Amino acid sequence: MPIDEILKYVGLLGAFLYLASYFLLQAGYIGGNSKVYTLMNLVAASLVLISLSTAFNAASVVIQVSWILISVFGIVRMYFLYRRIQFTDEEMEFINEQLPKLPFHLARKLLDIGIWVEGDRGFELTRQGERNNSLIYLKSGRAEVLQNNIHIATCGPGSFIGEMTVLSDAPATATVRLVSTARLLCLEAEALRALSQSEAAIASVIQNSFSRDMRLKLEATSRHVGTMNQVDMGDCT
Repeated sequence: MPIDEILKYVGLLGAFLYLASYFLLQAGYIGGNSKVYTLMNLVAASLVLISLSTAFNAASVVIQVSWILISVFGIVRMYFLYRRIQFTDEEMEFINEQLPKLPFHLARKLLDIGIWVEGDRGFELTRQGERNNSLIYLKSGRAEVLQNNIHIATCGPGSFIGEMTVLSDAPATATVRLVSTARLLCLEAEALRALSQSEAAIASVIQNSFSRDMRLKLEATSRHVGTMNQVDMGDCT
């Protein structure tokens, strides 16, 4: 195959990587500050630059060289930035479970607005009709969800409490009360809203975590309602 033909495909591969990285960014799969996005752009610019060796275009060369230099700067910056960031084992567990796509420096920002606490049985995490001061992550323990004093669901380890209303600052739709001792991460609500507005990547990852958590809660509630219906039918026979 002629070298010109090979270089044409090299350039097309570079263009594909440019488009793929931008699509993944817009779709929320990667962040603008992520290593994946930076590396994809670095490789894309390098491939396009190589393809220009037989079809020189000054403007294109300047753009690709600039893109390479900016990408290298971003990688070096992330290296020194991440090297200073430290997490406890508990924080890393939370990140891996709930924020796997969030860059470490943004995860550090998020965790810095929170505090880990122990909760006693009977403690109310939210109260129906009142605004939540914190978004709560239930690391261990269990909590019951009550609407109008009627038990409708149970939250187990890995659940968020208050995710439906904390970002909108709306009143809680249910009361959530611990039914056992628990380990909790409390993220201050006002600071969380401000951080979500200033950091799009944090807002995207949080919403994805909320959506996943809500799906699991709805499935659990459906199973609970189904069990209650079976019990009621059994009582009637």
